[in-house]
Amino acid sequence: MSAEHVFRVAATWDSASKEGTLENADGSLRIAHAAALSLGGKTGTPNPEELLLAAVSSCFVQTWAIFLAKLQLPIERPALDGSCEVDKDPSGGFLVTKMNLAPRVPAALWESRRADVEKTLALAEKYCIVSKAVKGSLALTIAPKPV
Repeated sequence: MSAEHVFRVAATWDSASKEGTLENADGSLRIAHAAALSLGGKTGTPNPEELLLAAVSSCFVQTWAIFLAKLQLPIERPALDGSCEVDKDPSGGFLVTKMNLAPRVPAALWESRRADVEKTLALAEKYCIVSKAVKGSLALTIAPKPV
């Protein structure tokens, strides 16, 4: 079976500066990366754990927006807050063990159409390409955050 969609990035690493770059094929993304300060890296540059969380978060919010529109729920600019947890891996090193996504839902909408909001979140979780890719390897929690 051939891949229907292929995405490419180039990654570099400079051991002396402990920093690298990521760039996608068309050049629309070019970003520095480094290890997290808590893992021996430095501040001021995104780390791989944040980039993984960003990939899941951006995919989820885009997918959620599709289902909000389909169910005609009035959230003009869907947004969420995300976090991930890194723990020691019994096999050595560290491992991302958990991601939490907190989609922001207007409190009035949550009160009046909670079932519909929950349905859009369940559909986003089901169809988000990136969250499906990580779901088997870590605990992914989606908990709406009425605002």
